[in-house]
Amino acid sequence: MIVRSRFKLGDAIARVAKILRIPHCQNCEKRRLILNEIQTLGVKETIKRLEDCCE
Repeated sequence: MIVRSRFKLGDAIARVAKILRIPHCQNCEKRRLILNEIQTLGVKETIKRLEDCCE
C-alpha cells in the first residue's frame, strides 16, 4: 500500500522561518493553517482567506 503525503505549503514556510530564526506568532499560525489547505481551497480562496486573516 502506497501512502501519499500532501505537500503543505504552510508547514514548509514555517520550517524555513524556524531555520532562519524568525519568531512564530499567533498570526503566523493562522496563515500556516490557511496555506496548508491551498490544494483543497484553490489559489483564489486561499488568497481571500489570507487577506481576511490578520488585519
